[in-house]
Amino acid sequence: MTTSQSSLPVDRTLRQIIVGFRYVGAVWIIAIGILALVEWEARPFVVLTSLAIAGSWAIVTGYAHRTTIRGWPFLIADLAVGSWTALAPAFTDQSGGGTFSGGYPFSTVLVWAYAFGIPGGAASGAIVSFIALFPGENQLTTDLTNALIYVAGGAVAGWAFNMLRRSEQRRLEVEELLATERSERARSDERAEMAAHLHDSVLQTLTLIQKRASEPGEVGSLARSQERELRNWLYGAAGLNAESLAGALEEVCADVEERHRVEVELVTVSDAPLDDSILALVSASREAVINAAKFAGVDKVSVYSEVEGMDVRVFIRDRGIGFDPTAIDGDRQGVRESIIGRMQRHGGQAAIRSTPDTGTEIELTITREKT
Repeated sequence: MTTSQSSLPVDRTLRQIIVGFRYVGAVWIIAIGILALVEWEARPFVVLTSLAIAGSWAIVTGYAHRTTIRGWPFLIADLAVGSWTALAPAFTDQSGGGTFSGGYPFSTVLVWAYAFGIPGGAASGAIVSFIALFPGENQLTTDLTNALIYVAGGAVAGWAFNMLRRSEQRRLEVEELLATERSERARSDERAEMAAHLHDSVLQTLTLIQKRASEPGEVGSLARSQERELRNWLYGAAGLNAESLAGALEEVCADVEERHRVEVELVTVSDAPLDDSILALVSASREAVINAAKFAGVDKVSVYSEVEGMDVRVFIRDRGIGFDPTAIDGDRQGVRESIIGRMQRHGGQAAIRSTPDTGTEIELTITREKT
């Protein structure tokens, strides 16, 4: 038994099963022992000694099962107790009675099956059976039947214990793989979200600064604004003062109008409180509006949002030069990561409909979680 197997969570359950069966065996042997004293005229000293040993060892097992049940001192002592309870009826001088061992010896077979699997269960069953058969004078049929139960039952118990351990090992391995995968996916999403945010804010601002390099006052204003936004993001601030979808879209549209000098027309139907998924939707909408302001060649961009039940949709439209969505360059991270990727990471989707010279419509959809 390897160290990893012996420390499996299922081992605790197996030990509890063994202790439970040991207690049942103790009650069993005591009940039959009393019957042997009353009706079978069995020798009292042997019976009472066996009952005392069996009951005491059951209590010891209940305390020892957490730590020492696999130790050789415990295993040898356990085998001795189990063997004695199987052998004792031969020394009671019973008249007309039978064995009073009950199921107690089999609890010893379970202990060895737990410790050593199939070999331990079969070997301990054979030892207990041989000791019970050794006197060889009475109850031969019963003793042979018990022997078959001990050996076969011990082997089956060892097989079952090994199967449970292997099953538990596989379960833990799968859980570990899933946890690793979730961790990797979380890190990947975090990196993608960081890249999207940097594109949405820092890179966009740097582009504006380059375009307005001849306007020192405007450049300074953009730099200070970006510094505040970046600090807020780094230290966990939301970056939005609004508490609902409509308010957040109003702030986004006003910011784009100020930065890019285009008119952004906003229409909202119903509203929804901000949560992680709605914030992702707002961020993707912001990037779509910025792209329209920068690349569509128009003076006006339209934004329309609606909330129907748990579904939230935002449409960003322009009547500009358009483009072919299937021919987006690999370096166009604003579309791939800040819009499409961001929506997918939060369980939503983005549909882009555009053709050259006819304009562009971007539909963003997300389903809120029920609270």
